[in-house]
Amino acid sequence: MSNYADVPKELVLNSEYTSRQIYLFMLDYRAIILSDNIHLTDDNEIKYKVIDIKEKYIHRLTDTGYRTQLLPQNTTKIYEIERI
Repeated sequence: MSNYADVPKELVLNSEYTSRQIYLFMLDYRAIILSDNIHLTDDNEIKYKVIDIKEKYIHRLTDTGYRTQLLPQNTTKIYEIERI
């Protein structure tokens, strides 16, 4: 985990964060972030707002190519953000 004091412990719905805060949060907590922007930077000037938080099962196929589904064991928290 980072030693940065500006890493939030959690992202809160309808709250605003800098791109740097979200970037460090994603690195430290291996969070899944959905964004309307292609690139999150280590920048304190760019701001984002958390517009949705979901906790769902993520379904995906195995890498073997045999159309075999990996059954999720746990839910995953997904944060949706948009640039403001």
